Amino acid sequence: MPIANGGSHRLHYDVSGPSDAPPVLLIMGFGLSSRGWSDLPARLAERFRVVVFDNRGIGQSTRPPGLFSMAHMADDAARVLDAANIERAHIFGISMGGMIAQEFALRHSRRAQSLALGCTHASWLRHHRPTVATIGALLGGMFVRTPASRMRLASVLVSAELIEKEPQRFTDWVSRSEPATAKMTALQMAAIVRHGTESRLPKLDVPTLVITGAEDRLIPPENSRKLARLIPGAKLVELGATGHCFPLERTDATVAELTRFFEASGRSTVRS
Repeated sequence: MPIANGGSHRLHYDVSGPSDAPPVLLIMGFGLSSRGWSDLPARLAERFRVVVFDNRGIGQSTRPPGLFSMAHMADDAARVLDAANIERAHIFGISMGGMIAQEFALRHSRRAQSLALGCTHASWLRHHRPTVATIGALLGGMFVRTPASRMRLASVLVSAELIEKEPQRFTDWVSRSEPATAKMTALQMAAIVRHGTESRLPKLDVPTLVITGAEDRLIPPENSRKLARLIPGAKLVELGATGHCFPLERTDATVAELTRFFEASGRSTVRS
């Protein structure tokens, strides 16, 4: 895995797909490394040049000292594109990664060919909140790594159908995804609660797809509907019969929606 220099930290990234294909940057969400994308990068790499990376302090990326914000992580994403020699790319961020993607498009608008925002929101303070039990199950599953806590985490992230039919698939996926340490989990939460782009999104001039699972308990679909209303010209897609981790549960549908959107948004530019 190549390394992008973040100054006080290193960012590990990977590139797959044809070198002359339109670039796509995937930005992972809360508490997981880029292995959390599972099969999605390989599937998209059939038609795109796909870049994935570990957020700071996660997986093989190192952590700079102190607190950080979504803006800091958006700048990390730009550094990864620099290291991969990519000027512009289609951007897809999921959950916390969708918050990072919003900041990326606002801070580095010329580098975003298009923007896809998965199961995310524009403001912690003003978003449609999950239940207290849902938040407890999420944090319990991230901080306490027992089989029971993992199953409570599953109830938050995926549909009841997947839990019933393939419970081992979820636990295997979490293990492969290299969950963050307790300290990094807390630091990411601190960044999430300070996230706020509501007042700036109406000025965004980037083709945007907002996509969510219709049964998302962690970031309820109303947040995606609000995002689509805030961003001029945004398209909203709600995938049925799936929860927060819709790319894991509905990979075929996710690939189809992203491919249609990215191809409609035009080809990206690669530096020579």
